[in-house]
Amino acid sequence: MNHRKGLVLLAAVACSLAVSTTSASAAATSADPKVTASVVHPASRCLVWTKETTNYIGLTAGYSWAWNVTVQPGATGDRVKEIQCLTDYYGEGPSALDGIYGPATTAAVKRVQARCGFSSAEQDGIVGPMTWRCLRIP
Repeated sequence: MNHRKGLVLLAAVACSLAVSTTSASAAATSADPKVTASVVHPASRCLVWTKETTNYIGLTAGYSWAWNVTVQPGATGDRVKEIQCLTDYYGEGPSALDGIYGPATTAAVKRVQARCGFSSAEQDGIVGPMTWRCLRIP
């Protein structure tokens, strides 16, 4: 019986995510015609989906919904795991998804910053508001 309840709950969550992703993608596309469909890197190791709130719509891996918090080398925890999963989503992730902002995560962030068209001076490996936007909006 517990197994059946778990399957029903899992199915409900999956349906909810599918509906949320579809409506969020449609909302993003109608609000900004420059938004294009995102491509999941085939080797991505995290589940990443579109999340919509009153003020924001963007990608998340479910560890953090930060947009305006600066995260830099030496940090640890869920925000770092979010950064690692989002860089991995684009095929630029560090080898370890461990929640530790070390040299590999810094390098991954710099690759994503370059991909987003940041100048070489802006490719600092620190995740601030501009980099969060780059990571969250495909």
